[in-house]
Amino acid sequence: MQGQDPGHEQGRAPPKRKQKRPGEPSGREETSAIRELLQEFFDQQLRLDLRRQEMMERHAQEWLFFEGQWRQAMQRIEQERLMLEQQWAEREEQRRAREEARAERRDAILTSLLTRLLQGDL
Repeated sequence: MQGQDPGHEQGRAPPKRKQKRPGEPSGREETSAIRELLQEFFDQQLRLDLRRQEMMERHAQEWLFFEGQWRQAMQRIEQERLMLEQQWAEREEQRRAREEARAERRDAILTSLLTRLLQGDL
């Protein structure tokens, strides 16, 4: 009893080591396969990240382009508004000038009439 392995009971055969089946990869081969899978995964992630970054850059460029177009459109609208406002101010000034000229003619006519009345010409 003392000469036997401590993990064995008397009368039992010693445990068999796991025998390798044909076609089953060894530990190194398994490690190599796992590393290869991980490398493929990391490469795929890198490609995805690069593609995502390219898409984001393209989106940013498109955004800048559209923002530039929007700014130009807003500037055109603002210029058009300023022109219309200036035209309105000019028309308003002309209207006031005409109104003032009419008022002056009216005042001149009334003054003339009052003068004639006071002088007894009428």
